Amino acid sequence: MKKIAITTGDPAGIGPEITSKAIRFLKLRKDIIFIVYGKLNLFNDGNPVVKISNVMEATSPEIIYWIEIDSKNIEIGKPTSKSGKTAYKILSRCSEDLNSGHLTAVVTAPVSKDAIRYTHSDFIGHTEFFASSSNTKNVVMSFWGPYFNLSLLSTHIAVSEVSKYLTSESLKPKFRLIYQETNKMIENPKIAMLAVNPHAGENGAFGNDDQFITSVLKELKEENIHIDGPFPADTFFATKATSYDMIISAYHDQGLIPFKMISAEEGVNVTLGLPFIRTSVDHGTAYDITGKGIASEKSLLQAIKFAEKMISKPEEISNNNYGIFAEYYDNYMEHVGYKDWVEFILSQYNKTCKKSPHRILELACGTANISSLLVKKGLQVDASDLSPEMLRIASMKPFAPNLRLMGMTDYLPGNKYDLVILLFDSLNYLHKINEVDILLNNVYHTLTSKGIFIFDITTPKNCESNFDGFINIEQINGDTFIHQSDFEASNHTQITNLTIFKKKGFQYTKYNEKHKQKIFAVNELLDHIRATDLKIKGIYRIGSKENLMDHNPKILESNFSRLFFILEK
Repeated sequence: MKKIAITTGDPAGIGPEITSKAIRFLKLRKDIIFIVYGKLNLFNDGNPVVKISNVMEATSPEIIYWIEIDSKNIEIGKPTSKSGKTAYKILSRCSEDLNSGHLTAVVTAPVSKDAIRYTHSDFIGHTEFFASSSNTKNVVMSFWGPYFNLSLLSTHIAVSEVSKYLTSESLKPKFRLIYQETNKMIENPKIAMLAVNPHAGENGAFGNDDQFITSVLKELKEENIHIDGPFPADTFFATKATSYDMIISAYHDQGLIPFKMISAEEGVNVTLGLPFIRTSVDHGTAYDITGKGIASEKSLLQAIKFAEKMISKPEEISNNNYGIFAEYYDNYMEHVGYKDWVEFILSQYNKTCKKSPHRILELACGTANISSLLVKKGLQVDASDLSPEMLRIASMKPFAPNLRLMGMTDYLPGNKYDLVILLFDSLNYLHKINEVDILLNNVYHTLTSKGIFIFDITTPKNCESNFDGFINIEQINGDTFIHQSDFEASNHTQITNLTIFKKKGFQYTKYNEKHKQKIFAVNELLDHIRATDLKIKGIYRIGSKENLMDHNPKILESNFSRLFFILEK
């Protein structure tokens, strides 16, 4: 079993906050165990977190483990010798486990170099620390993002020292390492080198560094290592950057200024050459926003996903993932009358049970618009979804329910909920009827005596009338959003393709998401419901009090776009 460590960085910075947010709805895999080293500010919901004292105690991929390393009386937002000493202690403890082979990878939250240097004056940064602790001589700081990837020939050195650093002895191992590691990630990559001096030195007019680099690159071609350049850096990012898979910069700011300008929160820092995988956020400790609850965990999540990608094959992503669509979902669905849906649900429960529900579970809750309104009414609500991105947005709602990352067919605790709801045709995302059977049995198991299950489905009429050949183009928050849908009547499947052009500066990145829904016949669903111990109390359409249960199922699915089923235990 592979293990990934997450270090929380400076305890006075945003590291503990963004780590706590990142692991809250982190999608756990069967082949990876996560262990947090440092300080956490735990939430009451989300993934289970278990405190341990030893890395060997981490044995289950279904739990996030935590080795607590902290100090008392550290004031957040202010770097001190105590906070720096604690940050260094976290790194040291983690590096021991890395170098002993107990960990496969480490993902690091930001530290303050100044704070650590109060007690460890030789500390330069994460890259140098892990290189030294693992006795690795040749490492490269690299950055991977949606627009371009970057490697640095030097790390944290003064600009005045760059020319002295560019020797054949230092350059060749770096170029070889960059070439080898990039090939592991990208097949037959195109790699470019940026010039050190303006205009690539103008044939020696502004220094001879670039002429020397040209000669080194020529020698490397004899080893079948092909790196183009050096190119003048002032025009490269405007004209050539998108043509290359990896860009090499001689020094820190030359490449990182454009990288961070357009890849903020999406870029990942990766140390190449270490005997283990090390990824990191591409930002600092942000003391100015510490403790305000507004720090973004996006870059840390990208670093975690990148570490996963580097140590194992990515798992297949289900078509109802809502990974990209999540941030646009509330805008796109703002036409929905959520309050009417809530009143309908509660009225159906009250009509059947003659009381209000004590405890409610919403499955496939999305961004929890329904659950939040139920919480606002003073009801106790748990909600779950398979999309971490949807849950993160849900968690920021003013009346957010207790949230959990979970699929519709996952195990549910027994005799716990008076009311279970599954809305917005989420059931149609179950593609096989046996999955519907699992859902029904799980819901029956979790309902209290006389508990109610309410779900809705989309019908063939809805697909044929509203979504077959449908296309919609919108601008949402400056991004272009394209929604295309088609109904495949032959196999009763609704296919939706979402294409999003996300703008960042002058760049656009294209994202695609495919959603597939199974359009079940009403008769088929009724047969499978009757095979359980759940009783059908009614079939409704929203906005009407008429119970359609005695109508011909064929007439229901050909006359109504959406149907609600009311089931009782």
